[in-house]
Amino acid sequence: MVHAIGTDIVDLDRFASAVERWGDHFLGRILTPDEIAYCRRKASGIESMAARFAAKEALIKCLSEEEYRHFRWHDVRVENAANGKPRLVLSGSLARILPDLQILLTLSHSRLSAVAVVILQSRP
Repeated sequence: MVHAIGTDIVDLDRFASAVERWGDHFLGRILTPDEIAYCRRKASGIESMAARFAAKEALIKCLSEEEYRHFRWHDVRVENAANGKPRLVLSGSLARILPDLQILLTLSHSRLSAVAVVILQSRP
């Protein structure tokens, strides 16, 4: 059963401007060190960073007020399977309060924007 659906779109020019202005301080607040390192190895680094930010924002939109109180940027990370498929991995208190939910994630980006869709559903 689907519990929630969240989506977010990030304007790449605006995101790149924030990275240029605030640098590692900004990135270090919203992404884990592993996410930053992964994205910096890619030719489409800014796009990948923006997509990960969009994934976390989409997850926020799935959370109730009570669940959101447990949200911490570094307790949510995007990992890629060997085939490139992204997945959201939770840690900390957010993982403890959402153990029975499966998180589905899809990411995409173009030259202009990055988008993420998150679906929270009961585990099969």
